Amino acid sequence: MRQIKVVAPDRVTSIAIANGTTILAGLQQAGWHVAAPCGGAGTCGKCVVTVDPPGSGGPRAAEEERFTRGNDSLRLACRCRPTGDVRVTLPSGSVAPRATGSAAKGGAIDSGPPVAAVVRRHTIRLDEPSIGDQRSVIRRLRDALDMPTLRASASALNAALGLLAARCDAIVATLPDEPPTLVGIHREDPEAALLGVAFDIGTTTVAAYLVDLESGMVIASESMANEQARFGADVISRIAAAGDGAPLTRTIRAQLSAMAERICAHANAAIGSVAVGSIVGNTTMIHFLLGHDPTAISRTPFIPVTTELTVTRATNEAIELGPNASIVIPPAVSAYVGADIIADLLSCGMHDELATELLIDIGTNGELVLNADGRLLACSTAAGPAFEGATIRHGSGGVAGAVSHVRRDGNALVIETVEDEAAASICGTGLMDALAMLLDDRIVDETGRMSLDDASPDARAAYEQRFIDLDGEPAVVLSAPDARVQIELTQADVRQVQLAKAAIAAGILVLLEHAGKTTGDVASVYLAGGFGTYVRPEAAIRVGLLPGFATGQIRAIGNAAGSGAVRMLINGGSADEARRIVDLCSYIELSGSISFQNHYMEQMVFPEVS
Repeated sequence: MRQIKVVAPDRVTSIAIANGTTILAGLQQAGWHVAAPCGGAGTCGKCVVTVDPPGSGGPRAAEEERFTRGNDSLRLACRCRPTGDVRVTLPSGSVAPRATGSAAKGGAIDSGPPVAAVVRRHTIRLDEPSIGDQRSVIRRLRDALDMPTLRASASALNAALGLLAARCDAIVATLPDEPPTLVGIHREDPEAALLGVAFDIGTTTVAAYLVDLESGMVIASESMANEQARFGADVISRIAAAGDGAPLTRTIRAQLSAMAERICAHANAAIGSVAVGSIVGNTTMIHFLLGHDPTAISRTPFIPVTTELTVTRATNEAIELGPNASIVIPPAVSAYVGADIIADLLSCGMHDELATELLIDIGTNGELVLNADGRLLACSTAAGPAFEGATIRHGSGGVAGAVSHVRRDGNALVIETVEDEAAASICGTGLMDALAMLLDDRIVDETGRMSLDDASPDARAAYEQRFIDLDGEPAVVLSAPDARVQIELTQADVRQVQLAKAAIAAGILVLLEHAGKTTGDVASVYLAGGFGTYVRPEAAIRVGLLPGFATGQIRAIGNAAGSGAVRMLINGGSADEARRIVDLCSYIELSGSISFQNHYMEQMVFPEVS
């Protein structure tokens, strides 16, 4: 065993790892969440650590090109196998911090008032038994509730047996394709909480919402990094890293259980009072959750195990909620347009509009849905995780300390960070602002080349000290000269944005083409998710992410997937509505589309500098 002294910005601890184990694997096994978007393949360069004494981390040849000569202490944690006891220092930004608050998943949830929630309280009196009335407990419940097909678990029936002749609250779930089910019963108590929990499983971030089923209010919430990230930044790398997905299944189930327990504690509620849950996410995330083999999703022709609406007991999926709680998962359209997009549509109601409208949910992938004359056209673009920071030198999600906005004021660059913390990284919205600014200042041209050659005199004065050569490529320093962490935007970062924004833009144009529409025909463009909520429309248009649109067409709708998940709990008709959305939706596969390829190449360039 090797003893590793781990020095992080906020703590110092020691761990032991087996001989031959990488530092990354050892840290992960000890519960550290280290940024490793490539899943430990050695390609992203995010897991940089300092190892002392130098040279004690084993061969370094494979890492030489990433680090300047003479700095032998710098290592990639995924490649370093200590040959003795070492001290490992984690720079800020190397540890993937938990996302908090609204920055991660797009702000407050608004799902409207409850309309026949899927679990309801019924105050009844069970008749006292007698020699002349020997009906069973289940019969008495069915008669009192006027629900002849009611079913109940043994624990619920045993509880009811002790309440004969008493006024009591029967908690009944009415779930899709299921008979009404008694999930709990107790003596009448109008103050007793009746709760549900809604989860939105994103590839990067997971959000949980504790819902009062009688008021429809979200009373507690939490948002944090998806703990599956240690297997890779995107679904393909996670499938490759985890084979049939069993390790990812265990990881996400444990994370959901822990999040449910924390939000209940925050609301001073018992986890046992959670009577029902809903879960949305992309099709791969749902496959991991349910234990389905996701491997066929990752290769052509992209076949999921199921896209059907799912109702299952929480205990079946090893998720710890109330003792008889069930979970509802909306249907999906395809392998790459999942239940999260159905939840988006439930939230914004676009499918019921007559106007031409476009929904864009940008995460690790970009899912697009166009409502054209009452029919829905959907596609998914492999934008990659650039907007969530995985392929950007100093990139991150919307976590504390991430640069979220940037602008030039004379010779100074003014930056804003998430939660006003010291700048430690840059998230997608900051990336858009920075690139839009550099395009306007002619530091970046239409082809994406970074140079001071065409800059105006005032722009040149602002950037002369910030324009640097970084490992042989141009870069612009965004952070202040005295910043603890120097944040640069590099030429390689610009290229990554070009790839990502071209994929989204090309997908938009293909959908419009299929519908016989133009950007001018679109009444509203709905931007869902954290990135869509906080990105400045002007920046997204300037960079070419939203080609041909005007700022007046853009509508940010927050975490619509989370809102749709809440709606699944408080509106009993949402399941049928979700199925109707799927029936309205035609999926357009882009992987073999010549039109998509042509648009993609065209959209690689940035809009011309005005």
